[in-house]
Amino acid sequence: MSGAVRDLIGRVAHPTHTRQLSRGTDSAVRAVCVLFALYHIVALSLWYAPIDLHSIVHLTVLVALTFVLRGRSANATGRLPVLDILLLVLCAVAGLVMLTNLDALMQRDLVITPLSPLQIAAGCLLLLLLMEAARRVVGLPFVFVIATFLLLMYAGPYLPGAWAHPGNSVTELVDLTVFSRLSGIWGTPLRMSATLIALFFIFGRLVQHSGLGILLSSVCRVAARGARGGPAKVAVITSGLVGSVTGGPGSNMAITGSFTIPMMKQAGYPAHFAGAIEAAASTGASIVPPVMTGVVFVMSELTGIPLVRIMLIALIPAALYYACLLLQVHFRAVRLNLGTLSGSSEDQRSATSLLADRGHLLIPAALLVVLLVGGMYPVTAVLWAIPAVPLAAALRRNTRMSLQSIASALAEAVQSLVWVAPVCALSGIVIVALFHTGLGSTFSHYVSIAAGQSQLLLIILGAAACLVLGTGVPPMAAYLMTVLIVAPLMASSGTPVVAAHMFALYYANLAFITPPIAVGAFIAAGLVGASYWKVSLAALRLAIVGFVVPAVFVYRPGLLLIGSPLEITWAIAASVVIAACLAAALEGWMVTRLSMPLRLLLLCAGLALVPPDVVVNLCGIAVAGGILLWQCMQARPSTGSRSVGRN
Repeated sequence: MSGAVRDLIGRVAHPTHTRQLSRGTDSAVRAVCVLFALYHIVALSLWYAPIDLHSIVHLTVLVALTFVLRGRSANATGRLPVLDILLLVLCAVAGLVMLTNLDALMQRDLVITPLSPLQIAAGCLLLLLLMEAARRVVGLPFVFVIATFLLLMYAGPYLPGAWAHPGNSVTELVDLTVFSRLSGIWGTPLRMSATLIALFFIFGRLVQHSGLGILLSSVCRVAARGARGGPAKVAVITSGLVGSVTGGPGSNMAITGSFTIPMMKQAGYPAHFAGAIEAAASTGASIVPPVMTGVVFVMSELTGIPLVRIMLIALIPAALYYACLLLQVHFRAVRLNLGTLSGSSEDQRSATSLLADRGHLLIPAALLVVLLVGGMYPVTAVLWAIPAVPLAAALRRNTRMSLQSIASALAEAVQSLVWVAPVCALSGIVIVALFHTGLGSTFSHYVSIAAGQSQLLLIILGAAACLVLGTGVPPMAAYLMTVLIVAPLMASSGTPVVAAHMFALYYANLAFITPPIAVGAFIAAGLVGASYWKVSLAALRLAIVGFVVPAVFVYRPGLLLIGSPLEITWAIAASVVIAACLAAALEGWMVTRLSMPLRLLLLCAGLALVPPDVVVNLCGIAVAGGILLWQCMQARPSTGSRSVGRN
């Protein structure tokens, strides 16, 4: 791919960069971030701040921080550009207007009064500031989608046919999106950002700074030692475990890729394939409980399903995703005759000793899981788990966290929220647009007509919508944009609500490594210095089971623990066979090398197990079993060969 095209993709995906500030400004910003993290802990534990007040403070401060932390350029001295200083002032003005009108905002559920010119101006200003903040952190595609929804709300009378609606004036748009309590920009997504997501980001960063990531990677190295393709397996497992608690796929790649990619290249994996493994494994971390980049909290709020139940439901499909990924890297290692993970027994003893020395760092994560399973409200559970991190680390002298380390963790957590809050706020506009104008039901109606009685066509259309809407944006934004459109469509066809939400989550998440704007592949290509297209296509192939599993959600809800024990068991067993068939077919290896006809047969056998048709399923199992038996017979040495060997 030419440099010009790569630069274009970079500008679209991430149009601004993290700004290099002067030492004094950087210290001041970090101090503000630390205080803001402590504010969240106090406001949600001791103060019990009203959600309206808390949401305004949360959003205003994070948008202001966006203009400080994200920007294309800065003065040589590291000072902020005049434009960004002006945006900071405007952000403070908009926040003050919202705070002074807080009583009116809270009363608008009961008494609707006309907005004053000042309120209208402040509302428009806040929307523009949010869009600029979102542009800086996630790019133009997301802002374009939000602007399109606002335009659809305004231009209702001019829309054709069934898409037409009465429309809304500018004043009504501001009223619906900014001055409607607990909806619009103050809706469910932002409330989740201001509470659960903020607290779990703080917890995740503290866990990361405590050294748990080092412990997990060491354990993975020991577990993979002696196995073919050990470095790649370490990358897969480490990325899944670390990413499940630290945040999004981009940061996960930066954290784990720095040591897993050199290991894979040293073991003999091609550079583009090493980057693809890291991209696919890090992207999959968004579907691994407990944090799932914060999506799990929003999903629980939107569906009304308990958080622990969603975590349990997500566990089996996530295990299938990583099992298929591990099989593919194993088959590739065997086919290329790659060696095992290098290291001496002394290295193993050191890693084992590290596990003994640092095993107590697992206490906070275990405490969090126990509290959640015990039925404690997630906010309360994570508030107990947060102080447990430095306390558990203090059990041994060599793992104690200094005040500087704790402060760094708190500051990084708030800086990570800069990527989330503007996106969550603007996503609330999508909810208003879809339900207030009826566009969501109209879209579902037309797609249902296009799909007819074909569930397969409905799946294809829904997947395409998720991949398109999720292009170029992080998992949280992708999920929020797709689930509001696709989930009602899937649910109207009889798909269980949680299956519809998981369907949207998987495809929206996989858009991160789907060409042409595969942000994850772009990041991985930069880490390994390989071709973007090679990395992207290889990552797409490695993540293939992630594209098939959502269809299984629709056909076999038992994979999500819905149905009788027999249905659940059969759905899991069929999915395991699907994953094994896909891995073998794509890598061209099972017990021995697979010819192209056998690979195609295995691919068809795996796909035949997706729909719950007994005859088709039995044919698929028979084909897969026959190929496995044939492979075993081919791999078995002949009698003559054994005799010669003994002689």
